Amino acid sequence: MAAGVLTPLAEYLSTCYEPDKEFVNGELVERFVGEHDHSFLQLLIGGFFLMRARELNIRAFTEQRIRVVDSATEKRYRIPDICVVRKPYRKDRVLSEPPYLVIEILSPDDRTSETLQRVNDFARFGVTHIWVVAPAEQKVFEADEHGLREISGNLAQLPELGLTVDFNEFFRELAED
Repeated sequence: MAAGVLTPLAEYLSTCYEPDKEFVNGELVERFVGEHDHSFLQLLIGGFFLMRARELNIRAFTEQRIRVVDSATEKRYRIPDICVVRKPYRKDRVLSEPPYLVIEILSPDDRTSETLQRVNDFARFGVTHIWVVAPAEQKVFEADEHGLREISGNLAQLPELGLTVDFNEFFRELAED
């Protein structure tokens, strides 16, 4: 997209991009997707939550648009790799309430500054848990507006659900492929 060209919000919301793009104050923002490890981890993690959806009373989504900021001066729509909402939730085309969990899986082309900006948007929006997965390093980070903190032993906790997610299992599965 040429520099300085802004897309109206209505056009963004009514357009299907392949791959989907995020919307930040009129600019369409590319997402890095389609890389093997990223794609497979997204499937594994999404499947983990899908298999537990009924017992945990949750719904998991991949690449779901979320309106994280909608004010007179700022409009931001982000698309996390995975998000989890607790039931009941509003079933809108674009989520407008904070998910319980957002998971970002890093691709080789992701930049730290852009990842932190996305994390900050999710944190300001009120997402309870934000995890960033780094497949190349086989590490998982908990994130908030203050930055990233490595999760000890790759054992991520969702205390409200009484759930521990062992990312080492996902990394082992990835290594077998």
